[in-house]
Amino acid sequence: MREGFHQDIGSIIATLASTGADCEQMLDDAVQALVAGDRRRVEEVAARDLEVDRTYQQVQQSALRLLALQAPVARDLRVLTAALNVNIHIERMGDYAVHVARAVRYTHSRTDPGLLRAVEDMSAAAVQVSRRALRSFAERDPELARQVPSLDDRVDDHNVEILGLLLSPARAGRTDRADLEWATRMAMVARAVERFADHAVDISEQTVFAVTGDNVEFSSSQSRAV
Repeated sequence: MREGFHQDIGSIIATLASTGADCEQMLDDAVQALVAGDRRRVEEVAARDLEVDRTYQQVQQSALRLLALQAPVARDLRVLTAALNVNIHIERMGDYAVHVARAVRYTHSRTDPGLLRAVEDMSAAAVQVSRRALRSFAERDPELARQVPSLDDRVDDHNVEILGLLLSPARAGRTDRADLEWATRMAMVARAVERFADHAVDISEQTVFAVTGDNVEFSSSQSRAV
């Protein structure tokens, strides 16, 4: 009975890892659609998010069923509780990938190669944050989880770089409505990528809880118990 229970937990964790990887690919595809002005890819990313949403519901139901029928205690209870939270964060990561993709509808007519390269770099950094966080949870490795905030610092640095480009003196004098709307949308893209990475950091916090029982909040390269 308990062997089957632990297999079910393992199946949930494997599903979370796979879905998280799907969200990483969605973000990358969304950014590439933005760079290329490819509206077709927007619908592809949105369609894949529907699958992420369906998987979210399945994981929730599976985890809640195990909690109700198996009455887990100690570490098993923490792992299942953490899995429920990780599931929420992954679903939100998929949503933010869609936010980036949908920006193509409003930004495709204008290009700024330097800024788009910065967005690509920021997205790549966010994917690295996600990979490390998801791996930490899959392996239940709190030391790996504690490496995630320093990776997230790079995402924040890229965000500052992008905002600096949007507010640069070269752009400050522009009053064209379309240009201002474009700049606003690009700032929203950067924010969506930042939030994608923030949810990945939250996943790493759940790793620490699942293993140690400690509630932590990671901020920058430091963590503190709460």
